[in-house]
Amino acid sequence: MNKKSFFGQYQYSNSFLHLIDPRVKILSVFYIIIFLFFIKSLLGYLILLSFVIFLVFLSRVNLVSALRSLRPIFYLLIFTVAFQVFFTRGEIIYSFYFIKITREGLNLAIYIALRLVLLSFFTFILTSTTSNIELSDGFQSIIAPLKILHFPSDDVALMISISLQFVPILFEEADRIMKAQISRGADFNVGSIVNRAKSFLPLILPLLLNAFNRADQLAIAMEARGFIVGAKRTPYRIMKIKIADYIFIFSIFLVTLFSLLWQVL
Repeated sequence: MNKKSFFGQYQYSNSFLHLIDPRVKILSVFYIIIFLFFIKSLLGYLILLSFVIFLVFLSRVNLVSALRSLRPIFYLLIFTVAFQVFFTRGEIIYSFYFIKITREGLNLAIYIALRLVLLSFFTFILTSTTSNIELSDGFQSIIAPLKILHFPSDDVALMISISLQFVPILFEEADRIMKAQISRGADFNVGSIVNRAKSFLPLILPLLLNAFNRADQLAIAMEARGFIVGAKRTPYRIMKIKIADYIFIFSIFLVTLFSLLWQVL
């Protein structure tokens, strides 16, 4: 049976991006997120958009699932663009009664829309080319220096790993419960938006009960295997920076530098 692919779900492959060190990919995404706020030109965003599309093909992941990564932010995207277009003051380029569209609002809406799309694509590449265990190990390695400040980095990494593993499970549980409700006559696609939202309320209680049940079973299994909070643990996988990682870092730096310098020239 083919399993349904959910947003952010790891897709196994032997592509170049799958072989990149998880620490490099995590830090690269954080770097891109910060860098996006410094781009002030449309061409700079288009350069990054072309680069992220190239990364999607390079990762050999399902292109349809990459486009589906925009679905969770669709309504946020529409609301943000509409708010900036109609409520930003500036030079009016179109007016219809009380509706006024300004040049500044239109430019800001385009920049914010491209920023959200880029964030979604880069996050999708990170989660679809990096397994949950690799994400947990990479994040743990990044925050390990905080142990000097008595920060429980191992426990935080464990919580992140468990949370990442529960996300696709909860999606599958919700999909199974929804199909069971539909087989009993429920319809989730009829009526207004408010009625559709109310129709999803019967899914919440069984989904929460299943989540708490799985969490309780996991806690019992960890205690049975002698897990102790705060105990020193040795890593199963030793991560090392390779030549491919340096190539990836250099390409990220080169593309961001080119997109930044283009608006200066």
